[in-house]
Amino acid sequence: MLVAGRRKMRHEPDLEALRVLALVAKESSMSAASAQLGVSQQAVSLRIRKLEKDLRVRLLVRSARGSRLTPAGELIVGWGTTLLTAADEFSDAVDSLRTDRGKMMRIAASLTIAEHLLPEWIARWRISHGDDGPVVQLTAANSSTVVEAIREGTADLGLIETPVVPAGLRSVTVAYDTIEVVVQHGHRWAKTRRVSVRELAGTGLVLRETGSGTRQALENALAVAGFPLAAEPAAVLTTTLGVRSAIMAGIAPGALSSLAVSEDARAGRLVRVRINNLQITRPLTAIWAGTTPPPHIRDFLDVIARTDR
Repeated sequence: MLVAGRRKMRHEPDLEALRVLALVAKESSMSAASAQLGVSQQAVSLRIRKLEKDLRVRLLVRSARGSRLTPAGELIVGWGTTLLTAADEFSDAVDSLRTDRGKMMRIAASLTIAEHLLPEWIARWRISHGDDGPVVQLTAANSSTVVEAIREGTADLGLIETPVVPAGLRSVTVAYDTIEVVVQHGHRWAKTRRVSVRELAGTGLVLRETGSGTRQALENALAVAGFPLAAEPAAVLTTTLGVRSAIMAGIAPGALSSLAVSEDARAGRLVRVRINNLQITRPLTAIWAGTTPPPHIRDFLDVIARTDR
């Protein structure tokens, strides 16, 4: 890359290698990542080793229990998420130049829904409409940002996780989710697998950022139970992957969607901890502006309603 003036030449990051690293971190396994990508485990390993060489930092720790991010790897995946999102948005924008605006459905979805539910919903939508249906343009963000997108008219349909529906917008509940407290195996809560509401509220947790539906649901539930979240967070991260990895690393217990922790709990990478006398359930809600959603939005909501969850 040629750079004008005296600005130093910088190495451009390998976006596909960053995607591979993020997938390995999500699955905590190179073999699982290679299966999803349809390539050999050796190819995945070589891609990450090259990225480590290019960046001059170690990104993964490999063991018999799988692969986990190093502290530097956590930072790289966090920074890379922003970069990959920008790259995806650029690709979507370029695609939109070749797409009839009237045949585009712009969806803004909270991160948990975008990662765990929307892929199946969109796949079913495409099957039911074929090539004649509107192209789906997806933006993933926290619930507060999704609400802003609907209010500003930059999205046609929003999907949020907050327990309270924002005023002035139309809505319908499309699913339900639970918030679960999870810890690594070495934590003392992993032995009893129970914690009181009082102790939970007084413990520094790994949390998502303010504006996240997951965090809001936890805070609201504890406040209603009479024990508002009082302790300073042990860490605040802007992605589900970041929260999950920090909990696995033993930084502190944390709260995540049941959708985000189910595979890790089954695989034994995380331990679920019950909250005494409290279960945190939240609606997953579709929102839109105006009185009646356009026909393609109604059709998409019908697809969601018919999907087995």
